[in-house]
Amino acid sequence: MLKKLIVIMAVLALVAGTAFAQPNMGGQLMIGTNLLEGDNGEDSDVTMGGIGFHEAKIFATFGDSKGGGKLVFVASNPNGTAYAHSIGTNGTGGKGGALQTWGFLYWRPVAQFRMQVGVNADGDFGVARISGWGFTGEAKNSVAAMNDYENFAAGNTWWPLWVWQSGGREGNAFYPGTGDVPNVNFQFFPAEGLTTTLVLPINGGEELPVQDQISDFHFNIKYDFEGVGLASLAFIGRGGLAKDADTTASAGDIYASFYLSALEGMGAELGLTFNIPWKNASDQENGGYMGVGAGFNIDKGGPFTFKIRANATLGGKTNDVDRSTLIYANILPCYKINNNVWAFFYAGMCLETMPALGINDEYMRIGWFANPYIWVRAAEGLRFWTGIQLYQTNVNDPTVDPVLINWRVPFGFNFYF
Repeated sequence: MLKKLIVIMAVLALVAGTAFAQPNMGGQLMIGTNLLEGDNGEDSDVTMGGIGFHEAKIFATFGDSKGGGKLVFVASNPNGTAYAHSIGTNGTGGKGGALQTWGFLYWRPVAQFRMQVGVNADGDFGVARISGWGFTGEAKNSVAAMNDYENFAAGNTWWPLWVWQSGGREGNAFYPGTGDVPNVNFQFFPAEGLTTTLVLPINGGEELPVQDQISDFHFNIKYDFEGVGLASLAFIGRGGLAKDADTTASAGDIYASFYLSALEGMGAELGLTFNIPWKNASDQENGGYMGVGAGFNIDKGGPFTFKIRANATLGGKTNDVDRSTLIYANILPCYKINNNVWAFFYAGMCLETMPALGINDEYMRIGWFANPYIWVRAAEGLRFWTGIQLYQTNVNDPTVDPVLINWRVPFGFNFYF
């Protein structure tokens, strides 16, 4: 009997080993702080900043070409307060959890079809090749680079640097993918180079009417022209397609973009988005704005690389009032001193046209930042970042006085295992 049991267990282990490939385990430890910070005010103090980013991530990937998945556990306080962020707990990503947890499973029974369920917060479905998360990459997570995901000057919501990657940010010109929203998605590969993706948010298990679920769907078509570039057309629902929702939200945003890869050592991309206009219960016009974005990089394998990106939000209305025009631009040259030390100069500006409000004439307010930093490979798997950040907001704004120049000295460690 014992021998039979051993044989049965061995068979089950063999079957399980075949069905589920050996997991690939790994992780990342990150910590970032502002060593010193202050401004040029007359009576301002120099202070030591708190932990600006603190994250421990452990992940396991498993599976083969027929199916698999990923599971990630993250303890993090990216906003400077302990345990301030949680991913994948509801339809908006959630805030306020001590632990970020997310993961997904996928099944690809045939080469032409793939199904995925869960949360994929790595942005795998986004189409920006230059202008998105990878523009500064892990430097932003170590606070060395101005963060794409939040306003680096508290209270200045008009300076939304995170326009570059957020699906919810108005005017982002490139389809951002699913982000941290729980979803079911279906991918079809009908021909070589062609991919279509349908995404249905599932709101973290919350039961909603079918029409509300469908109203937030994503649909993306991508075609890879071999040796030329990648074209993409996408739609993200914003709730306006749901029953009785036409007076509360836009039907959605339409995206079109193209990434050119045919130039040796260079890349370029252009993106457009249009928010479908809608009227509220008072018959006032809303939405209808357009986003235009572009990115360009040079990397010919030598010590010098260069990136630039720009994005503008144009037109549209809010309750019959013309919306502001917003323009952003960033540059990022890099010089690789050697294999272990790289120097960057990250800089950017934002312009916003402000309408006359009765107390002042129309004006344009300006924000800018200059952010030199270095990357150092300290040991196998260990690297650190440090630099200087200078930034100023509300320049040329008659309603703000004084307009201070703020400064910070960031320092961050990254360790991979």
